[in-house]
Amino acid sequence: MKISHIFFDLGKVLVDFDFSIAAGKIMQKSTLSPEEVTQEFYRLNGLIDEYETGSIDSETFFTRMKAEYRYGGSTAELREIWCSVFSPLEEHIQMARCLAQFYPLAIISNTSEAHVTHLESRYDFFPIFRRRFYSHEVRCMKPNPAIYEFALKEMGADKYESLFIDDREENIEAVAKCGWQTIHLRPDVNLRLALQSYELRGV
Repeated sequence: MKISHIFFDLGKVLVDFDFSIAAGKIMQKSTLSPEEVTQEFYRLNGLIDEYETGSIDSETFFTRMKAEYRYGGSTAELREIWCSVFSPLEEHIQMARCLAQFYPLAIISNTSEAHVTHLESRYDFFPIFRRRFYSHEVRCMKPNPAIYEFALKEMGADKYESLFIDDREENIEAVAKCGWQTIHLRPDVNLRLALQSYELRGV
């Protein structure tokens, strides 16, 4: 199958993240016990979804998070902590750089204003992607097919010739049902070998 456009997820594909880093820092200024701070991370999913769909802004998110965690520091400090969880996946980034010489690339990511601002100011690989479709800007999250359809239209891509790389099974299943080609980047999957199976140039 011919591939004309390649779309990447961001987290666990181009950058890794570990929210236990943030939890450890929050514990230092929270009146909650370490166990309660850890449990709170699982209860925050609804609030995070609101933030990552653009339903609430950064100020509202961090104000509410500060209250939920009973955090004694400032919201600005909490924002910095929330963004301290990332590290680059250098080998994957280098593969994207090579692919960008031959194919139009784009990012489709469920993410927030704070994380995007932090990552785009910290890492220099973002310009290789012609477009970045972030859920808080599009106001729609994967696996909703609408975000994939929007990305296709904006990129002028054919879904049957589009390849999407993501670590989450539900996102891969949703886009595959729409007719896209996919790579489910589980921890045991070698991205280079998976890309080579599509006979792509640059890898």
